[in-house]
Amino acid sequence: MKDERLAEAVLAEIDLLHRFFVAWFLGSCPKTRASFARVADALAPGFVQIDPQGRQRRRAPLLTALRVAYGCRAGEDFVIRIIRPQIRLVHRGLALATYEERQRSGGATTRRRSSALFAPAPAAPAGVAWLHLQETWIEPAAR
Repeated sequence: MKDERLAEAVLAEIDLLHRFFVAWFLGSCPKTRASFARVADALAPGFVQIDPQGRQRRRAPLLTALRVAYGCRAGEDFVIRIIRPQIRLVHRGLALATYEERQRSGGATTRRRSSALFAPAPAAPAGVAWLHLQETWIEPAAR
């Protein structure tokens, strides 16, 4: 995959996966194997997430937690916004992206800064797979 195409696919994947999360957590998409495949097929077999608390989760436990979380925000005003997605580097078939994720639920907003590493994956929904995700809390601005 050419560098420019890889970068475009990564930015699309970041947006599309977070849209899926909103639908999944709200319970507004079907709770089917085919629907859940959207996230399962996007995470590489060796995927690792480091969450904002510094805990490391591998693909299988993360998918289990996500599967159980279906509809956990049903009836809430739950929104995820991706702010300033940016490709930081494309090199040797890998792409590094950064973005800010804002989640709003019940009037409260949390923010995290994320760095994610991707590789081409023709079978993945957007043609790229998540290899690694590092999230860090962004503290609310002092007033």
